[in-house]
Amino acid sequence: MANLTQCTKGGNEAGRPGWNIKFEYDQETVETLKRSVPHTERSYFPFMKSWWVSEEYAGVLSKIFSNFDSLAYLQGTLF
Repeated sequence: MANLTQCTKGGNEAGRPGWNIKFEYDQETVETLKRSVPHTERSYFPFMKSWWVSEEYAGVLSKIFSNFDSLAYLQGTLF
């Protein structure tokens, strides 16, 4: 499992709720994310090297990133 270096709640360009995440580049992790989350439910921002993933896929993020649940829980305590 990979680790996130950043994880914040946030919307995409259309205002859909989700997670803005960053992680160290690893081709296998990127491919797993792409296979697990449909392209309509994720976006990549190359200038920021970050991803947006729809909130509906929080369970998938939890399976891919070992620290997602901890970071998501912290978000809940802040908001």
